[in-house]
Amino acid sequence: MEFSKKTTYRLPSYLRQRMLESVAKEYGKKGKSRWIKEAITDLINKDTGLSSVGLGEDYETHDASDVIIMDSVTFEKLQTAMITIRRQDPLYEGVQSAVIRAAIRMRLMDGSI
Repeated sequence: MEFSKKTTYRLPSYLRQRMLESVAKEYGKKGKSRWIKEAITDLINKDTGLSSVGLGEDYETHDASDVIIMDSVTFEKLQTAMITIRRQDPLYEGVQSAVIRAAIRMRLMDGSI
């Protein structure tokens, strides 16, 4: 069954700004959810153990909130990634936001901006 779900996540404001610039270049201002959906898929395909999730975040301030709309396929991928992280560290807090931030970082590093 296909559905859409709004999801809020936290990230550093500089990362949000860089992401929005990349989204605008690739898809226009209305393509953020599509861009992040692709970023999540890329993260899961390239980093199967999700070792990049949470990397270097200890010294960052997540001072911005953002909202995306996810389809059911992306939501299931995100849930699977969250389970993978929880198996590695059951006490990890903010897993969903951490996976989304890692996906954004990976996509930006891959040369989209």
